[in-house]
Amino acid sequence: MDAKSNPVAVIGAGPVGLFTALLLAQQGIKVIVHETGPGISQSPRAVAYFPAVLEEFSKAGILDAVIAAGEKNQDGCDWRNKNGDIIAGIDPPPGNPYYAVMLSQPEFCQVVLDALIQTGNAEINFRHTLRGFQQRDGLVEYDVENEAASQPLRYKCRYLVGADGGRSTVRQNLGIQLEGYTWESMLFVAVNFEYGLSELGWKAANFIVDPDDWGVVVKRGKGNSWRLATGILCPGAPTVKVNKLNEATINIVKDRLSRFLPGDTSRIEYQAIAPYVVHQRCASSFVQGNILLAGDAAHLNNPVGGLGLTTGILDAAHLAGSLRQVLKNGAPVELLTSYSETRRRVFRQTTNPITTANLRRLWSTTPEDVKERETFFEKLRDPKDVATPLQVGLVDFSLTSTSHTKFDTYHEVTWFISVTKRQDWDMDTFRHEYRTVHANMTRKGKEHGSPLRQYVQLSNNAQTMTMKGGVRADWDYVSCLTFPNLFLVHAGFQDPGYRATAGSHIFCRLDQQGCLTQEVARLRNDTGRTNDDGHRARALLFHERSSPTDEYSQEWLEARVDGLSGIVRAEMSITEYVLWRDITPRNLDYFFRETQFSAGSWHRYKAVEAFDFVDEDSVAAFLDRHGEVLASDRTGRITVVAGVPDNIL
Repeated sequence: MDAKSNPVAVIGAGPVGLFTALLLAQQGIKVIVHETGPGISQSPRAVAYFPAVLEEFSKAGILDAVIAAGEKNQDGCDWRNKNGDIIAGIDPPPGNPYYAVMLSQPEFCQVVLDALIQTGNAEINFRHTLRGFQQRDGLVEYDVENEAASQPLRYKCRYLVGADGGRSTVRQNLGIQLEGYTWESMLFVAVNFEYGLSELGWKAANFIVDPDDWGVVVKRGKGNSWRLATGILCPGAPTVKVNKLNEATINIVKDRLSRFLPGDTSRIEYQAIAPYVVHQRCASSFVQGNILLAGDAAHLNNPVGGLGLTTGILDAAHLAGSLRQVLKNGAPVELLTSYSETRRRVFRQTTNPITTANLRRLWSTTPEDVKERETFFEKLRDPKDVATPLQVGLVDFSLTSTSHTKFDTYHEVTWFISVTKRQDWDMDTFRHEYRTVHANMTRKGKEHGSPLRQYVQLSNNAQTMTMKGGVRADWDYVSCLTFPNLFLVHAGFQDPGYRATAGSHIFCRLDQQGCLTQEVARLRNDTGRTNDDGHRARALLFHERSSPTDEYSQEWLEARVDGLSGIVRAEMSITEYVLWRDITPRNLDYFFRETQFSAGSWHRYKAVEAFDFVDEDSVAAFLDRHGEVLASDRTGRITVVAGVPDNIL
């Protein structure tokens, strides 16, 4: 049996598989797609495509076709009780440049399929079921069963992409585990319907909050096309795929929808309805040899918020870009390991916790969730809170790993900036300008609405302290600034008030070094000694890169925290330990464009650690005693700053 060969084979003709194939084919890479079904699945699935995804569609040249097939939405969203009354909502500001496109998944897949065929570099096979594969000599040999063939068809490819859904045959044959859990005792149901809901004042996205009657009502395209996604709590609900609903369950769903909606609900026209089981799970790896996973084959989450397909499409963008560099530019295959680590981190640290909170916010009655829900709605109602609407309304910005223009809206960011005295200043002038003038400007900015959460000025007295394996920084101070997210850091650069005050000060025009970081872990030592006068000391360890692509893996970061936890607990003088990883945008020309920071050096460090102590003597003793351990499993040098922190904010 001769094997037909292609550079890349994609298993699964859903949105992630087709989009991956399209991006590869557009680069002149031959790709073959195999799909078990007879055509594009018509099952009710995803309906919303957010700005970070639309940016990828624009790069691929299909954005206009997607918009033409669907409907733009700039309405924001509302949370309502089961009677339809608004609890809280997000209304985009005037002139908001961002929008979503509402379009059912089958229609989106057709847009991508049409574009894929037009490349002339793809072969798409329906009714083709993967039966097995083996990897050898840098290739993947795999067998596909087809109704028209008397025996399995054998193919070869250099890379095989498993985009074959939550019950992925590719993932199962690799023996890769899905880590996480299933939402047991809950049957999820999606129903498509036609109804003139926009005319009755409802936005395109609506979340219904109630312990029993909860759901999500969203637009799914042009005209009066809508969808309800809801769940029915029932002990003994199936935990594997179900294909059919009984009449009683269908009636419960229809009755629930008719009570949610205003107007004459007898005019609702019901269309497709489908049950499904929902999970919060992530594959232990997205790559094994020359086989890679993407989309639902790699991770699963509940649909509240529409982030499952969003994450999957952004997987495809990252994966296709990495494969293109390997196949066409001779890039090292480690780039595919980086894909796996990056996209796993995105799901585990962002998609998974957000979607879990989104769902529990609708129905959970535990004291913790009730408190979270009340606090969440209070923040949305607070006109001074700029971070929460961004975290919710532009959460997709936090899921992309390929955009140079979309910045994380979800995770808190700490910016470390070195400060060194000008040669033509005396020390008294320097300290006054930094510790008094610049600090007061920052305080006034906070009074006028700056989103800055914390500002610490750390003096550098490291010349009196040594650490084996580390080097002393020649900076005088380090500014440590904490913001709600990276998006607001970038947006703040454009604020005229900031540019005219703190942003125009001399310290924002020096040739600084540092990095923007995201917290990985924080350990508090409850058994440590306290200092009654509040005097504290801090040591910062900056981990330098050995090359532009040098990064710490998630496994290294987790092992680092585990390894130091015992030391932190044992050292009575340590009050707290924090580890941050670098998230400085790669495209500094865009992030810092027309700002005072464009001349800085911001890509030198890949991680930062902080050790807080009761006094400076404890810092020196700790660095002398544990320096070799701290430097033993690093790559690149460690730059040390140690001194007394001054909490400005």
